[in-house]
Amino acid sequence: MRSIVTVASPASDTALTTLARVKMELDIAEGDTSSNDILQEKIDEASDDIEAALGFRLVLESAVETFWHEQYDAAPEKLILDRTPVASIASVVVDGGAIDASAWRLDPDTGELFAVCNGYPDVWTFCQSVVVTYDGGYILPGESNRNLPKGIEGACVALVSSFWAAKGRDPTLRSEEIPDLISNSYWVGAVGEAGELPPDVVAKLAPFRRPGVA
Repeated sequence: MRSIVTVASPASDTALTTLARVKMELDIAEGDTSSNDILQEKIDEASDDIEAALGFRLVLESAVETFWHEQYDAAPEKLILDRTPVASIASVVVDGGAIDASAWRLDPDTGELFAVCNGYPDVWTFCQSVVVTYDGGYILPGESNRNLPKGIEGACVALVSSFWAAKGRDPTLRSEEIPDLISNSYWVGAVGEAGELPPDVVAKLAPFRRPGVA
């Protein structure tokens, strides 16, 4: 089973934390605006890095997901929507015809969409496609009713903090030592490499990784 997701109006704000939260973590006074621009850039950068590391889109958006068979696929008992948690489903269209909500059952947290017939479990039977129009993803920090897990926001804050600590430091320097005085070792990496994120950030993100995502 394959699927493709299209979004008519991508979210304009994808920041996984707020400027105020980061400044509090870095002990920067709320009234000190001198670093606002660079911190916001780093928040956006960290948010993109974390989304890339997790391998799926996080922000709540309205999506249209089209499922179709691959060769020799058996009829599945469930379809798995890509954008989770699922806030609502506007329509489910099978081979061009909309079906009633009584013909499916949703687990909003996992995105599993089960086929139902007369109240009993069934399989998804179709020739061409199933098209699901729905709202899925998290409400981000700074919005009312935010539901992004605190662990993901914490990972973003930790990554921004690491960026801030490395400001002005030679990015190729892995360690330095002054005998009998100091010995420092720094994390060096980039998204896509082994050890792509600092270990504390990786640990915070571990519970939110989906099966099959490295």
